[in-house]
Amino acid sequence: MRLINRLSVMATVVSTIFLASCAGDVYDPSKEPQAPPAENPFGEGFAAPDGFGWTMITPVKLNIEVKDDFNGQYKYLIEVFTTNPLHDKNATPIAAGVTNGNTSYITEINVPTVIEKLYIRQTDPKQRKEVYARTVPENGGSMNFKLYYTGVDTRATGNTGSAFEAAKRAGFIEPSHKDSEDIKPLYDETKIIPEVPAVSDGYVQYNPGALNAGAKFIIGMEYTDDVPFKDNIRVHESSGRATVFVQGVWDLSASGKKLASRLDIYVMNGGKIIGSKDITIDAQNTLTIQSGGSVESQGGIFYLGCPAKIYGSINATNVKVNIGTPEIYIGENGSIKATETGYFNSAQVFNYGVLSAGKLEFIKTTVLNKSYIENCEDILINGSQIFNYGDVKFNGTLATNNNTGTASFINHYQATLAGSTWNNGASVYNDGLVQLTDFYNTAVGEIYNSCAFIIRNEFTFVNLILDNGSITSDWSQTANEWLPVPTITCNQKVDVKMRNSSIIKADNFILGNAPNNIVGEQGEISMIKIRQLTLKNNGKTSISGNLVFEREDTNEYRQLDVTCATTGYDESKHSIESCSGIINGGNEGGDPSDPKFPIIVEDATNYTFAFEDNWPTYGDFDLNDIVATIDKVTFAQHEDGSVGTYTLNGTLQAVGASKKLGLGIQFLGFAASNVVELKGIVEGVTSNSTPLGFEANQSNPVIIICNDAHRFIGNSENDRSYVNTLANNSNNKNGAKFEISIEFRKGAVQPKDLNINQLDVFAISKEADTKTKRIEIHVAGHAPTDLGNTKLFGQGNDQSSVEEQRYYLSSENLAWGIVIPTDFAWPLEYKNIKDVYTDFVSWVTTGGKENKDWYNNHNGQVFKK
Repeated sequence: MRLINRLSVMATVVSTIFLASCAGDVYDPSKEPQAPPAENPFGEGFAAPDGFGWTMITPVKLNIEVKDDFNGQYKYLIEVFTTNPLHDKNATPIAAGVTNGNTSYITEINVPTVIEKLYIRQTDPKQRKEVYARTVPENGGSMNFKLYYTGVDTRATGNTGSAFEAAKRAGFIEPSHKDSEDIKPLYDETKIIPEVPAVSDGYVQYNPGALNAGAKFIIGMEYTDDVPFKDNIRVHESSGRATVFVQGVWDLSASGKKLASRLDIYVMNGGKIIGSKDITIDAQNTLTIQSGGSVESQGGIFYLGCPAKIYGSINATNVKVNIGTPEIYIGENGSIKATETGYFNSAQVFNYGVLSAGKLEFIKTTVLNKSYIENCEDILINGSQIFNYGDVKFNGTLATNNNTGTASFINHYQATLAGSTWNNGASVYNDGLVQLTDFYNTAVGEIYNSCAFIIRNEFTFVNLILDNGSITSDWSQTANEWLPVPTITCNQKVDVKMRNSSIIKADNFILGNAPNNIVGEQGEISMIKIRQLTLKNNGKTSISGNLVFEREDTNEYRQLDVTCATTGYDESKHSIESCSGIINGGNEGGDPSDPKFPIIVEDATNYTFAFEDNWPTYGDFDLNDIVATIDKVTFAQHEDGSVGTYTLNGTLQAVGASKKLGLGIQFLGFAASNVVELKGIVEGVTSNSTPLGFEANQSNPVIIICNDAHRFIGNSENDRSYVNTLANNSNNKNGAKFEISIEFRKGAVQPKDLNINQLDVFAISKEADTKTKRIEIHVAGHAPTDLGNTKLFGQGNDQSSVEEQRYYLSSENLAWGIVIPTDFAWPLEYKNIKDVYTDFVSWVTTGGKENKDWYNNHNGQVFKK
């Protein structure tokens, strides 16, 4: 490289005599010159903050506990990954160990600063695997966590009616009904229907007809379908009431037949009211239909505006209840059946019989269903509350016409809601069975399920609470299991709580409009079991707590934050049981046993070591004078946690200087005395029978990879041409690979002793001679070997200090060597790294706090392998 400096004339003259450059090594350390500083390659005034160590690697201490289901009889295998092994099938653990309930797994690791999460895979003695993700602290440090839920278990046994209790807490209060002991006599048919008098009392023929107050009038059995009673009746006095007993047939078809007086009407067994046009019984009346009595209205609308007790039947084309706030009671043998529309507005409906209509509309109405609502095409529950103890069945759509969230459907224990499509903004509280083709609740309303939702096609929701509840499709006799819902979707912000052995099972789970929050709460563990996950935006989706998350797909989403247990599909050990029985049987695993040893650990992170060769003065900072990579580190781990055989694979990638350079490795974590055997391939010479030796006269083990980098990478002897730093250059070559294998004494070396921060790869810019030690260039912060020259400390731009343990950093806190935790594309010759990597300056000047992934963004002026 050529360094173009804008120094004073004197400095220029001095530098031409003493400074080493990429064009040639003219520096002679034997003359012991005082090297003057060179111009800052990043510009005058540019400096890194004090304390910035140029590291892109974070140290982390792990303390991991397991929930031991085997009382300490066996060991659990713990593996640590930087990518999710469920999604990355090529992922290899950077650390591994064993533990059980008697002890924790404790280790120290180093990870790239851009790594936001660690993935901990636990394999239990039955070989069942679970993965847990945990966020790495910003500046490293300790990570203490348990691979199980630590919340309070408050599960109650048996059916708790929790959905109904939740509905009451939300303000949906069920009205009193005949099952209550203080209310029951009010609905006893034998007690509330009086005896029919022997003779009509008080009837006065009036135009068209009137009764005196207190009168009892009988429409006798002499009135038949062929000859019905047709008069409209009213009470003569303005404030009195009268009673009408219908034993025969009362025809109210004539125009204007509106019972607007104050009549208490009893349709007796065998009696009936008929009409072929609109008829009205308004709010001042009461209507009671005895078993066997009926109202038959075909062709018009039967307006029922008064309180009614129906032990017989109402059969009409349309029934409309919209006057006042009447109470409509349907007895156990009673029914209201409308072939077209049943419309209830501002009413209370107590159904112990049958209620059906082509279209059933409840507007601001409270419905207590103890029996059957059936044969409906569509049901509208706008602003209404439905309390269901029986069966509600429909063929079309159950909907609201607004999204205020004021409507609700409370489905009690053993009750059933069955039909085609739910499409509204109502709340659902379910302790029974909801069985639908599609469920769409896309805007407002809470879903609280403590039993079974069976959805055959699509389930769409916003707010969902499952308390020992399940969301699945139908039971499959063929597969002998509950099938997954084909599609579960939410396009709004999702808030899901799951507790007490709940489950969501789906083929495709689609989430949008994050942030979304799915939490497992108290009780036995709950489960989300899906084949495919789809996230439709960049907001965060959090899945956490007392959950196990089973997935079949291998898609990885940066916006997905899963901290609960995760497994592959059908791989979880957990059994999930709700009111429908066992929804997920759980993976029983194999026979329990301890992990097999040795455990193989592999750090497949590609670490690139890039150096400037002009130390102790600045160079041009293209960081390509020596480029070497550590491609893979593998070791076998004994049962006691110590390392057996350790293998390091590396490559000399580039030489961007015209002087002789070398490459070495200093091991900082172990002593040479702990090595049983050293062998490998270095400088093209294979040593299989005789172990390679560490360099003599060194406190730490040191291996010299090469003393002549040009020759090692493939140049002929004394050929100092650049290699792999010029684009399309005929001298470019494949990198020169090297491999080192070390066998340690058992128990002597721990995995933390071999972390990347214990591996000191360094460049040699001048070999030792008879007068001076060799000139070494180390990554910022690493001290030279015992054979390295320290007399240049403090010269040129260097401000190293043995006393301060500050090494290879300049007065502006700049470095000559860095390690990048990736397969780094180094700048081309003569290209300053700050110009090639536009985020580099920000990373340096903020002390590494911003643009931690600066090495992923360049302008293209890099060497492409």
